Order: sequence, then structure tokens, then C-alpha cells
Amino acid sequence: MNRRRYLGLATAAMSGLAGCLADTEYTVSAVAVDDIAAPLALDVTPVDRNVTVDSPGTLALTLRNTGEKPIEIRTTGVWPFGMLGLSPPGERGPDAILLLSDQYEETDRVEVTTNSAHLDNTPLTNTLEGGESVGAQYEIHGQRVVDTGTYTLRGHFDAVPLSYREPDADGWTQYHLDVTVDLSKRSLLP
Repeated sequence: MNRRRYLGLATAAMSGLAGCLADTEYTVSAVAVDDIAAPLALDVTPVDRNVTVDSPGTLALTLRNTGEKPIEIRTTGVWPFGMLGLSPPGERGPDAILLLSDQYEETDRVEVTTNSAHLDNTPLTNTLEGGESVGAQYEIHGQRVVDTGTYTLRGHFDAVPLSYREPDADGWTQYHLDVTVDLSKRSLLP
């Protein structure tokens, strides 16, 4: 191979890599779930900790009825968690990182595009029997992450994404998620 061709190929390869190196990659470095005084227990487990533009990180959420009696769960969008987001503690609104789920594509109650999200506010209600669990997976896409830090898991539009009602209760009780997710930068070099 002659020198000019080698230099041309090397320059083209480095130019291609320069675009890749500009995209920050993140890692889900920690997830903490605090117990809530409720007949429900929540578990959040990182399935894939690496968050890149090309490959999202994944969180698996499981909600369990810790009692013996059935409990009604109410949310909007998709059952049981609705649309979720990650927000810096104490903040809400457009700075939240929208978490994506395959469930959004399976319903006409949620519409997500690159720049927006819409939610049908019609309540969805279902029953979780005693000892029963239900779960869903949510993705953290790299192009939606702006910065590192400790984020709070919450509803994307409403801070409290679901409510529950025990048997013989007159009203609904809000289930406040008490979950933090730490995102840190991941080194692109070995």
C-alpha cells in the first residue's frame, strides 16, 4: 500500500472516530430504593448499566403486593407504572429524562417522538392479588441524558405515577416512589 493511500485511509478512519468520541457515554453507577410504608414493595434493578447514544441502559421495575389481600393499582398511560422519568432531586418538568418502554408502542394512550411526549390521562386500574408481582422494563437513552448526577425516579408528567387502594378503602393513596439513580460518565478509553 502506498503512503498516500495509507494516510488517506487513516485520516478518514480518524474522522469517523472523532464523531463517536464526541458522544458522552454514561453508566448507571448506583440505584437506591428506600422502603415506603405501604402494602406494596418496589424493586429497581439495572439490567444494562451502560447508557450510550446507540445502546440504551435498562432498568427493570417490579411492584409486589406484600399483603394477602388484593390491592387496586391506578395509573395513566401504561400499567402499572405509567410514563416514568429521571429528574434531578427536587426538580420536575422538561429537564426530566424520559424513560422509554416497549409498552408505549403497544398502546394508543402514549405517543413519544424525538422531541415530545403525549399521554392520555384516562386512568388505568387493575388489581394486584396478595403476594403477586408485576413488572416492566424502562430504557435510558444516551441522547436524552444531559449531565451526570443523582436523579430521582418519578412520573414523567406527574411526580407520583401511581396510586393504590386497599380493600374497603374509600379513596386512593398516592404511591410516592423513593428511588434514586446515579449516572456517571464512562471512560471511552480502556
